[in-house]
Amino acid sequence: MVLRLPAHVRTAPAALRTEFERVAQPFSLPAGRAVLGPGELCSGMSFIVEGAVRVYLVGENGREVTLYRVSGGEACVLTASCLLGQAGFPAAATVETAVVGAAVPGPVFRDWVSRHSYWREYVFHLIATRLASVLEQMNDVVFQPLESRLARHLLQLSGGQSGPVCVTQEELAHELGSAREVISRLLGRWREAGTVDLEKGVVHLRQAEALRALASRG
Repeated sequence: MVLRLPAHVRTAPAALRTEFERVAQPFSLPAGRAVLGPGELCSGMSFIVEGAVRVYLVGENGREVTLYRVSGGEACVLTASCLLGQAGFPAAATVETAVVGAAVPGPVFRDWVSRHSYWREYVFHLIATRLASVLEQMNDVVFQPLESRLARHLLQLSGGQSGPVCVTQEELAHELGSAREVISRLLGRWREAGTVDLEKGVVHLRQAEALRALASRG
């Protein structure tokens, strides 16, 4: 398999780029593949070139809530934290859309961070950007009504327009940190109001303006 360099490596100093090309191993993973579970040790640092990995928490009751996604050109801040701190992964990660990337062994990545300011700054950037996104996510979960968050999420999936959105109620529940039954009740209420239509695996948005009004409540 041909090694494809992540964007930030292509713009790195020549010596670091050469070192990455020498050490990194290309990989590909299919959609649905479990990558890491809670408490598992990270063997290396993975840099995603294409595709997306969903990182999420799983409660004792089995409910899930998405923390963030790692997409093309990105890396997982929790993986970096676990490698540098030599601790277990605190969440779960699953391939959402087929992934292509490059992986570097954990000891090598720790050595790079200790020796090169370029890699230290990269880790600091990961922490800053992900912390902001996770705090925003937690703010929504804790302080925003579920109805508003569901309307906002459906509008994001549809590009803000009326039309079909291919998503299951289970997926919506996992994304929003709720139970499928609660999502089902909300969608049923919206269907009765003529805001959406429902079929298996699809939510048809009929009144995007009504959803925007719901999304703005908080």
